[in-house]
Amino acid sequence: MSSQDPLLEARLQREAQFHDSKYGGGDLYPRHYAARPTQYVYTQMRDCLGDLHGKRVLEYGCGEGWITRDLARMGGRVCAFDISPQAVENTRRVLAADDLLDRCSIEVMPAESLVYERESFDVAVGFAIIHHLDLVKALAELHRVLKPGGVGYFAEPLASNPLIQLYRRMTPQFRTADEQPLVLSQLPSLLSSFRSFEHREFYLTALAAVAITYAPGGSRLFPALSAPLHRLDQVLLRAIPRLGAWGWYTLLRITR
Repeated sequence: MSSQDPLLEARLQREAQFHDSKYGGGDLYPRHYAARPTQYVYTQMRDCLGDLHGKRVLEYGCGEGWITRDLARMGGRVCAFDISPQAVENTRRVLAADDLLDRCSIEVMPAESLVYERESFDVAVGFAIIHHLDLVKALAELHRVLKPGGVGYFAEPLASNPLIQLYRRMTPQFRTADEQPLVLSQLPSLLSSFRSFEHREFYLTALAAVAITYAPGGSRLFPALSAPLHRLDQVLLRAIPRLGAWGWYTLLRITR
C-alpha cells in the first residue's frame, strides 16, 4: 500500500481499516441492503460484459468475492484487487469453494498504483468502487493498464439527488470519510484521456422501493414494487435524459 503522497497514504489506510471491519463482519451495511437493492444495476452491468472467454479482466474492489466469481464463471481470466486484506481473503474463500482460484489472481493493492503491465487488460469492472478513489490518479492507472480499445464498466452512486445527500449525512457510519459520489457534469474532464465514454442512470422513481424497505415488512414488498418502477424509470430517462442527475446510480462505459 506504499505511496509517495502522505495524504493519499493516510486515505488508503482509512479505506483499508473501514473495509476490513465491514468485510470482517462489522455492522456497516444499511438496512436496505438486506433487500439487495443494487442487484438491478449490477445485472445491467453484467449483461453488458457478454462472453469473457479469452479476455483478461481487471476487477476493481473485489469486496465479498461474488462479482469475481461471476467474472470467472463468464470465462474471464481475472485479476482482482482490493485495498482491504479481509476482502481479498473473503474473495479467495469464495473462489476456492467453486474451484475457480486457478482462473484468478487476487491481490491487496491500491487502485491509484497498480502493479500490472501497460495495456494488459481487455476489460475492467468495478461496482461502487471508484467513488472511493483519488479519481485523477486511479483513472490515469486505468488508462495505462487497459489495451487500446479496451473497455471499463463501473456502476457508481451519484451525488446530485438532495434526498440521497441528506441520507448520507444522517448515516456517516455506513461510509468512509473520503468517498465522494460522482457528479455527471465532471465526467468529461475526468475522462478526457479516454477515447469515449457513455453513461446510463438508474433509480429515479425506483428509489421509492428502496425507501419502503425501512417500513415494517417493506423488504418483502421491495421486489414487486421495484420492477415496475425500474420500467417507469427507463421511459422517463429516455424521454428526459437530464433527469438522470437525480438518480441514485450511473453505469459508466469507458473506452480506451
